[in-house]
Amino acid sequence: MPTPSKAQLRGKWKARASRPGRSVFGNYLPEEPSAVSPAGQSACPSLANPLERLKGGRPGAAERPAADVALARAFICRFLAKAFEDPAPESWEWLGSEQTQTALRTAWQVAVGRPSAHPFEAGRFEGFHSAYLATFGHAARGPVPLNEIEYGEPKADPLFQPHRLADLAAFYRAFGLELAEDAGERHDHICIELEFLCVLAAKEAYAVTNGLDRARLEQCREAEKKFLQEHLGRWVPAFSRRLAAATDEPSLRALAKLTRAFIETECARFGVTAGSEYLVLRPVDEAGESLCAVCGLNPLPPGALAAT
Repeated sequence: MPTPSKAQLRGKWKARASRPGRSVFGNYLPEEPSAVSPAGQSACPSLANPLERLKGGRPGAAERPAADVALARAFICRFLAKAFEDPAPESWEWLGSEQTQTALRTAWQVAVGRPSAHPFEAGRFEGFHSAYLATFGHAARGPVPLNEIEYGEPKADPLFQPHRLADLAAFYRAFGLELAEDAGERHDHICIELEFLCVLAAKEAYAVTNGLDRARLEQCREAEKKFLQEHLGRWVPAFSRRLAAATDEPSLRALAKLTRAFIETECARFGVTAGSEYLVLRPVDEAGESLCAVCGLNPLPPGALAAT
């Protein structure tokens, strides 16, 4: 695939800059006031300060820590999801801003319990962008795949891929979420999975803050545990190790370390065993056999081009 010219990239970035901020879930509003709509939506914490909605908040002293931790976790998920998007100057500006750096340090201290370095600094965008393209490539099957189903045992069940994608879609639907039409990625992309965990953590914070019944709170926490066990916690340690080994770019390496530390902390929080860091990639020549016509998925390996 030809590399886009700088002029093409500038045009793409300019078009993106004109769009309002959004979640990859088209029916989810990430920065609206905290509320749960009849459709089951809830608001993601503000990107400016993950704890601002709880200042002087309603819950009592015994409940505040749980709400703070859930909001901090939601912010970190949202930050990481934004960091793994296709790079653009406006997103880099937000990621590297002093306000975001302060919010990340606050959230990390609350959720993880120790200081954290910020992976993004002003003036490094061009180097990061070049390293991003070299590391992840232009297709799903790049040097370091960003999609979950690329990571798995070579002799797994032939239906491993479609079943895992269907399971992800079921998770999203269960919480009333649908991928935005312009999301541009499969259900198993790391950005989408991280944003879904952000939604779950934000819902947990809302439940604690507003004193919802225990059953609803436990339902949310059980969903978080199951999603980590079956999805993010299973493959992200291997993804992060592969990413750190594949690049010398400082921000990407720091991002790999930050992502792995957070997901492993989340797994420990919910009593889930994190997946092996040595989880292998599926052989490309088996991918076509794993996707069948009846499931409605492209029979070619992810990222492969049809013969001409």
